[in-house]
Amino acid sequence: TFIGFAVLDCLYWAYIGAFLGYISTYLLSNGLSSSLLSIVLAGFMAASFAGAFFWGGMCDKRQTNKKIFLLEFPVSIALAFIIYFMASRNIWISAILYPVFGFFNSPLGSNLDSWMLRSFDRSAAVYGRARAVGSIGYAVMMLVCGQLINYYGYSVIPAATAISAAIVFVLALIMREKPYETRKTSAQPEKAGFADLLKIRPYAFMIVILFLTGLAISPINNLKIIILESVGGDVSSLGMDAFIGVLFQSVFIFISGQLKLIPKGIRLFLIPLLVLVTLSLTYFAVAPFMIILGTVINNVSYGIMLPTMREITESSVSGSLKNRAHAMCDATYGSFAGVIALIYSGFLMDTFGARSVALLGMAVMLVPVAMTFVTMLKEMRKA
Repeated sequence: TFIGFAVLDCLYWAYIGAFLGYISTYLLSNGLSSSLLSIVLAGFMAASFAGAFFWGGMCDKRQTNKKIFLLEFPVSIALAFIIYFMASRNIWISAILYPVFGFFNSPLGSNLDSWMLRSFDRSAAVYGRARAVGSIGYAVMMLVCGQLINYYGYSVIPAATAISAAIVFVLALIMREKPYETRKTSAQPEKAGFADLLKIRPYAFMIVILFLTGLAISPINNLKIIILESVGGDVSSLGMDAFIGVLFQSVFIFISGQLKLIPKGIRLFLIPLLVLVTLSLTYFAVAPFMIILGTVINNVSYGIMLPTMREITESSVSGSLKNRAHAMCDATYGSFAGVIALIYSGFLMDTFGARSVALLGMAVMLVPVAMTFVTMLKEMRKA
């Protein structure tokens, strides 16, 4: 089971690296401006946020992750190919379809995580090792694709996407799914929405931290190629940036079982603090290596954040709401915050320069750093 899920997760994230890792760069090369790309990405993230709640709810309602994954994934792949091949013919069709792709594709990651967690009997250590293999798959694909695109052009994107996606679909068909836990009577309502999840205090606090962190870092993560080019980088630099950064991320996800020994308050403080350091390096960067160093630090933050948010969700949210809660964590950090950030970030970049978004992000990050610092101090006094 472990090897099967590790390979599945590895190739799933390799597929993400092959397509999502470079499609923004490809759209820019086909004439989309930074401002328009940021609006398209905002639409993508808004649809991703809606999709997270819809598909997470479907998993809870149907009591299955596998069947929902197998329903979403082929639609995502079909949309990915349409977006790629239409970009050189009619960029507006690709721009319109990109948010639709987000609705189907973005919730797949949290769906697969929930599937793995149940299969591993909620073991953070086993999950962390399997998920770390996924990060390595993403890192290697980003590095390889970056180099190949430099030599052979963007036709590498559909080829790499097709190969990885085909294997993912076959593996998802083969992998077994453990039955859901028998539902128990709970004070939490069965048909719950986002507002009901926010009534769970530890979960709600974490959601606020994820939102503010995502708000600050989203423009850097999603428009990285523009920032790299502003300091002399290129597409191969983007691949190297992702490869080195995600390798560090995978180490921290791999040791997630050991990370539980560190009090949650300290981990929650480190997450925004490291992102603040990333944004500072990005703003003051004079060469690609400084951007890459910032990416490494940001990925360490994410490597701490991912298992921590899974742990808090598993421990504070009832079984009937877990899929929605996991999906909401991912969507809040990666989608909802991104929608807001990307609405203005393209304009900021075009008007004040590529790294202006980093300065604004630094100001935003002071809030979660202060919030988690106070919480950490309270936790230490109780200990």
